[in-house]
Amino acid sequence: MRNLSRIFFLLLFSTSVYAQGLCDKTGVEKGGFTFETPSTICIGQEVRIKDNSGGTEVKYIFGYQGEDASKLAGLNPTTNTKWSFLAAGQYVILQYGKKNGKEMYFCNLVTVRENNKPDISYEACNNSLIILTIRNSPANNFDSYRIKWSDGSIDNIPIGTVLPYSVKKTFPVSAIQNLLVEGLYTIPNNCPAAQPITINMDRGEMFPRIEKIELSEDGKEATITLKGNPDADYYISSRSIDQAGAIPNSSMPKVKAGIFKMTILNPAKSQCFAVGRVGQGGCYEYSNEVCSIPFTLKPIDDDYQITWQPSSIGKIQNTGVFTYVNQVVTQIIREEGTNKLTFNGVTSPYLDITADCSKKYCYTLSSKIISAYAGYTGSTYNETATVSQKQCVDRKSVHPPAITDGFVSVNPTDAISLNFNDNSTWSLIRKKYRLYRVEDNGLKQIDSSLTVKTLTDASINASEKSYCYKVSFVDKCDSESDISPAFCSILLNENAIGNLLWTNQSPFGNTIISKFEVQSYDERTNIASTEVTKNATEITYIPLLDKFDEEAKYQIKIISNDGKESLSNIYIIPISVKLFLPDAFSPNDDNINDNLEIKGSTKRIIDFEMQVYNRWGNPVFTSNDVTTIWDGKFQNASAPTDIYTYKIYAKLKNGQEFNKSGKFLLLR
Repeated sequence: MRNLSRIFFLLLFSTSVYAQGLCDKTGVEKGGFTFETPSTICIGQEVRIKDNSGGTEVKYIFGYQGEDASKLAGLNPTTNTKWSFLAAGQYVILQYGKKNGKEMYFCNLVTVRENNKPDISYEACNNSLIILTIRNSPANNFDSYRIKWSDGSIDNIPIGTVLPYSVKKTFPVSAIQNLLVEGLYTIPNNCPAAQPITINMDRGEMFPRIEKIELSEDGKEATITLKGNPDADYYISSRSIDQAGAIPNSSMPKVKAGIFKMTILNPAKSQCFAVGRVGQGGCYEYSNEVCSIPFTLKPIDDDYQITWQPSSIGKIQNTGVFTYVNQVVTQIIREEGTNKLTFNGVTSPYLDITADCSKKYCYTLSSKIISAYAGYTGSTYNETATVSQKQCVDRKSVHPPAITDGFVSVNPTDAISLNFNDNSTWSLIRKKYRLYRVEDNGLKQIDSSLTVKTLTDASINASEKSYCYKVSFVDKCDSESDISPAFCSILLNENAIGNLLWTNQSPFGNTIISKFEVQSYDERTNIASTEVTKNATEITYIPLLDKFDEEAKYQIKIISNDGKESLSNIYIIPISVKLFLPDAFSPNDDNINDNLEIKGSTKRIIDFEMQVYNRWGNPVFTSNDVTTIWDGKFQNASAPTDIYTYKIYAKLKNGQEFNKSGKFLLLR
């Protein structure tokens, strides 16, 4: 029983496969073998071949099906040149090995018959006419042929007759005809004798019928299995389900019985096919119309819903050929790797509640349609299979609706925090939230959290530029949501002429800005208050610096249309050091200008020295405290009325040095 499963498969789908797999591989050496026995044999008979390839390491696979070279070792290759097949069909014998340092391949075909019945085709017409053809095929290697008709007559087809050879026979009207077609050898072989066949005279077994439609994975191509007369040319009609059909005619593409492909114009819609022809006897032959059944697959929470438009019971509407659907049985096949699970007897829509959303599944929809056609609606029913495209779902490709409610704000440390409200309509539990920073080359993930609705980017300095952020979430099925709109920080700076200037991309995502409040901080209490309010289109302000001694701290509060508030970075304007000394003072105890005192902006000074000199350049007063006053005394005596000079040196907090000198009058 060696290779029995392969033999049965080939029996079902027997065809010439010379142009498949390694048989027509280019860039390799060609082998070769000849048959020492006929290439057409009967079941159980031995086929013998002779190697004339000139190659080495030669092996054979009897029943090759187009597999890749990497799979050959698993197909039971043999060095034996003899083989017996246990089922009828056409088989490819693959020879492979090495030759001239290259891979070597060669293929040839062997035909295995059940008995001495020739390969024939026929058409039956009007319950009274049969046209029988002995085909020109490899199986017909007989010397002569004989046809025994049910009325007792015999047609002998002599040696040398050129094939194909057709015989037309008429009978009185009847439902069936029995006949025997034999292939004869001059020297008899050991094959069993051919058996009589029964032909239904209304249509016969070679009347066209579509047995299967299978869609490609993208749904753009249909593979159609058509049974019928192998010698006939059929015309195929194709229509979208919502279009009116037409009778197959000579203006349409030609097809033959077997397996062929047709284009699907719109994968989202059902496409219907039917074939037909006018036979040699003048009778019309039309197949059943069969329609593809596409489906949609989408997640519903952590389940999957499969939706399709099923075939209706009864007569197919708008068809060009009569087809009556008697029964439809649908099943869904779910695949997970090599594991398959079938859901039988399903109806649309079907919800797969057994799915584990953390796994990757592929679904296929398969329907068995039992129908009658060509005007026969009695007990004559045909079974057709329709197989949908395979659709796979990976939850990583599923993107729930985005979060849209949130805002960014700058922290006192110049980090930026995104505060958001999860307003996505997605119902599944969240595993985590993700914060992305918008960069020139895309998005960079910089933070994540399991539950907290505030995500912070501490890796940047918000006083340097405006940064934009987006947020998403990952649900329990590992699906990441669509990315939110951008939430952008407001950067506060000053322009070339010293005016405050700020950016205006919204910190609130899709929510627009209502107004800006320009805030300044009190130097003593460090409490912010609003100096002025600007509308959403105004982005500059001339600061009022007179009230500041050391530095002016400004910040923008941004308010959205729905009342959210965001803060910019704090921008500090250093206040210039200004020292003022009087031109004269009179230390005469009248409480009017009795002391020499420095006025002005002095808070930024960290190191200070002041010296006062008389007209001869001798120091009369020295101080290292900018707040110190001079009462006009020198060495416990009153300095006389005169003009004095002073020199001031100061060092500021930023390292800058300041020098000032001048004169004043001391008047007594």
